[in-house]
Amino acid sequence: MESLNILLRDSLFGRLLNYALKGQFFSYNGPESLKDEGLSSPDPQQRIIVGFVGPDDPDIPRNWPTPARTVAGLNVMLLNFSFYAASAIFTPSISGIEEAFGATTAAGTLGLSLFVIAYGIGPLILSPLSSLPTLGRSPVYVLGCLAFCLLNIGTALANNLQTVLILRFLGGFIGSTPISVGGASLMEICTPTEAPYAIAFYAVSGVCGPILGPILGTLVIKRWKSWTATLWLLSGITAFTTVSVFFFLPETSSSNILLRRANCLRAQTGNPAYQSEAEIESSSESLAVRIVKDMGNDLKLACLDPVILFVNMHTMLVYGVLYLWFEFFPFVFDGIYHFTAIQQGLAFFGILVGAAVSVVAYVLWLYFSYQPRVANANVVVEPEVRLVPGQIGAICIPICLFIFAWTSRASVHWIVPVIGTAFFAPGFYLTFQSILNYLGESYPRYVASVFAGNTFFRSSFGGALPLAAPRMLNSLGIGWASSMLGFIAVAMVPLPFILQRVQLPIAAYHSNVWKTKKLARPFWKMISVADASPFETLTPSALIGLR
Repeated sequence: MESLNILLRDSLFGRLLNYALKGQFFSYNGPESLKDEGLSSPDPQQRIIVGFVGPDDPDIPRNWPTPARTVAGLNVMLLNFSFYAASAIFTPSISGIEEAFGATTAAGTLGLSLFVIAYGIGPLILSPLSSLPTLGRSPVYVLGCLAFCLLNIGTALANNLQTVLILRFLGGFIGSTPISVGGASLMEICTPTEAPYAIAFYAVSGVCGPILGPILGTLVIKRWKSWTATLWLLSGITAFTTVSVFFFLPETSSSNILLRRANCLRAQTGNPAYQSEAEIESSSESLAVRIVKDMGNDLKLACLDPVILFVNMHTMLVYGVLYLWFEFFPFVFDGIYHFTAIQQGLAFFGILVGAAVSVVAYVLWLYFSYQPRVANANVVVEPEVRLVPGQIGAICIPICLFIFAWTSRASVHWIVPVIGTAFFAPGFYLTFQSILNYLGESYPRYVASVFAGNTFFRSSFGGALPLAAPRMLNSLGIGWASSMLGFIAVAMVPLPFILQRVQLPIAAYHSNVWKTKKLARPFWKMISVADASPFETLTPSALIGLR
């Protein structure tokens, strides 16, 4: 019953209902705990700063009952799955769009490319928006899902190609809430020991979306004989997720929780001196100024820090290779093996099997190797330890691409290139998990900015490359086209090894950064609970590269 009360009370539904009924419907907290002297402290300006009562405060999201945290986490993963499926589910509609509007292949592919580019831009705005104490994360989730649903309906009803492309771009931008906010929400509801596992499964939800998306899209097009069928299916999925997050996704931002606690204290006592830290710190900044400042910080870190820039260039290339390589599938399984549309979708199951093996192997590594070392107070675990799985993953990507390149021919059974595709999932999954976790632990205070900039870089590049696929295949053929991507992947293999070798200069650099920043505060006094956690390694934009 307590879990249901938390889910409903702190969801957007509960917040709106409480606002309309002046807090009479759901109990926010017992009056005794709200009046507890331990939750606030005076400052020199005679303000009473409202904070959490301590690390065991029941309103800290990671202290909620397990059922409430589980439902919240599943909602975030469902959102992540549905959004990544939205990019790939559109692919079976491209040929129908070309026929309906007389478009070229490149113009039809723009519907995919613009969507990917847009969801690279979205986190730059939506992530800081969700951190506003007066707004919080729940409204961003709900309004983003609702707008995404309406834009999909509009795309299905479009009468020309221009409208389709514009609405797809807007959909990618506004619908990117799960990748803008999802990682932060998971870090806020999970304990430090739970967080790595939650993020691992969050990543898998992103992998499964683009694999199952084409299969679902092909099935509905075959059933209803219209390119709009995929968009109506997507509209139905997003309508369901909108309702789910509206009623059952509680607010996890501690700055918003404390702001509402301060409001409740002011209402109960009539004393306007009760204020949260977020209210005091943000009172002088407008919304537009804060968003512009955060965007500037994101791009500054992405471009000026040598380590981050180096990693951004690497992930940008990996992401571009992935999106370009996906465009080779119809050429191979339709043009060479003459698969039906549904069989072409099933060809992605090699990647799905690889993803399942990858997450099992990664979780086992966490459980038997990484977590015991972290739990040992006598062992100092450097961020470079995170790079070990990525070193294995980096080798898997070129193996996949070369197998795919030289076995995709009529004289070789189709199962062989499908087996080759299975190597891409561990390569992609382990590489991104390792490198992005490494960045997150190296820059724990600025993790949101680091990943927002990384998302912008790789999504912009990954969205543009699929447009080159037709000409590349016509000029080189599948063998050398895929091999060229393999050679690029070979050039990227040394990155995780280089990052591990240069750990001393990087550690010294970060040591100086930490000495100049006043960051040592108990997590229950932080504006954002997740910001203080050394495990906050994958925030909203961290796992975007899992199409």
